[in-house]
Amino acid sequence: MLNLKTVFVIALLSASTTVSADEITVDTTDLEATLTANLAESMDLMQVQLTEELNTMLVADELQEETATKTVQLAD
Repeated sequence: MLNLKTVFVIALLSASTTVSADEITVDTTDLEATLTANLAESMDLMQVQLTEELNTMLVADELQEETATKTVQLAD
């Protein structure tokens, strides 16, 4: 059974959430533009880093193949 205090608290909470929902309007245009710019910059940086790492791996792989070829030729 609901007493008077419970009814009052429910009414107060309902009113406060309604007021809060009406008062909150956030303009996210600037935030979206900032996030988009940061994302694009981060993706460019990741692409550069990935390219450098792949080049390093390819050079290391070529050096290994050359070393293996020289070893096989010396063994013959």
